[in-house]
Amino acid sequence: MREIVLYILIAMSAPAVLRRPFLGVVIYLGANIVRPEMLFWGGEGGSFVFVTYYILILAGCLLRGELSGLGQVFQREYLLMLWMLAAIYLSIMLAQFQVPLAGYFATDIAKTLGLCGLLYLLVKKLADIELLESTLLGCLTFLGIWGIEQQMLGNERLEGLGGAAWGDSNGVASVYVLFLPVALAFAYAAGKRRRFWIFMGVAAVMVALIVCTKSRGGLLGMVACLFCFAIYARKTAATFKIALLLALLVTPFATDAYLERMKTLQGVSDTENFEGSARSRFILWQAGLMVFTRNPVVGTGFLTYPEAKMEFEENFYHLEDHFREWVFRKESKKVTHNTYIQMLSDCGVFGALPFFLLMAGGIRSGFRARSRLKQEQREAPSLWLAGCSAGLTGFSVCIITIDSVTMPFIYVQLVVIGILSRTLSGSPAGLPLAVEPELAVAEQPL
Repeated sequence: MREIVLYILIAMSAPAVLRRPFLGVVIYLGANIVRPEMLFWGGEGGSFVFVTYYILILAGCLLRGELSGLGQVFQREYLLMLWMLAAIYLSIMLAQFQVPLAGYFATDIAKTLGLCGLLYLLVKKLADIELLESTLLGCLTFLGIWGIEQQMLGNERLEGLGGAAWGDSNGVASVYVLFLPVALAFAYAAGKRRRFWIFMGVAAVMVALIVCTKSRGGLLGMVACLFCFAIYARKTAATFKIALLLALLVTPFATDAYLERMKTLQGVSDTENFEGSARSRFILWQAGLMVFTRNPVVGTGFLTYPEAKMEFEENFYHLEDHFREWVFRKESKKVTHNTYIQMLSDCGVFGALPFFLLMAGGIRSGFRARSRLKQEQREAPSLWLAGCSAGLTGFSVCIITIDSVTMPFIYVQLVVIGILSRTLSGSPAGLPLAVEPELAVAEQPL
């Protein structure tokens, strides 16, 4: 029955997507959060949705002549993404170890970048940015409520909540950190108090979800994104009040187990504590830098770190035998738990440099929003930029402890940041800044 309902919904939406392909992109990205397999109790059921909408989007673009303006796609951040993708494929071609799924995940990144390219063509006005971000926030809120219920039913750290691309608890937390300041930005940019409190409710769900994951990286990222949003948006006092309010609201989710896990280091006397040990992360990072030092240009190959690090076990014989054997275990080999070191070891400087520049450019855009808000003529778009950039800053902290280069929403948010930055700077590649009533900013209660 669920499959029939899904087919009906696709059939009903197809004409709208063909008329306006941008809606297809929004649906596709939303389906990466509230995933089709959730309707089929896991497995591969519903995966046809992504293929269907990708085809509909491309068909709509061809029918409406949207592909005629391909020149506007090649903006700075998109060229860096293409550089990074080329470096990933090059590292796979020259890989020193065979990883069967490396090509699969590289192709996933390519599909994401394809959609990002279409955003440059299909986003015509600021209202399109508002629709895209609001839809993603709505989907994350739905998933967050479902995740909180899962946690209450026994999924203690919400493992698997985000699917394949961001399924572990730290990955889930990082995505919510990425969008938490966006929810705050939309709240402060709301034209009506009702919308303000709706987006504040969204932010509360996100904070509760981050706490439910018991992710230490998520906690650090959340603090970083709130701090940066306060600076970028010039709302230090208001953000401090909101942070206190959110802290009070999520207190019931901060269990003793959560508070215990937030300690920097845990004991390493048994396997259970090994898994949560910050100490093991430092060893993995050291090994990753050793891999990079030996292969500095193109790395050992995309996703090959688990195999490549094994050659350096002898450098850690000074560790306790049981601890070293666990870190360098032969089964289910451990990953870097650090996206920056992952890129260095897997793809070398050639692949890591564009990724680093992407992150730095997105973070720097927050200061452009801050400067604009000082003499603001159009507050809402500047607040959105501040929120997106603050979210990226918090995310950049989260990925110090996880491997997350395949997570699609990094690249989507980087494109949104680029579009908003060019719009606010008055670049010809930006969007028109015509006055739109829905973007007026009302006085807020906080």
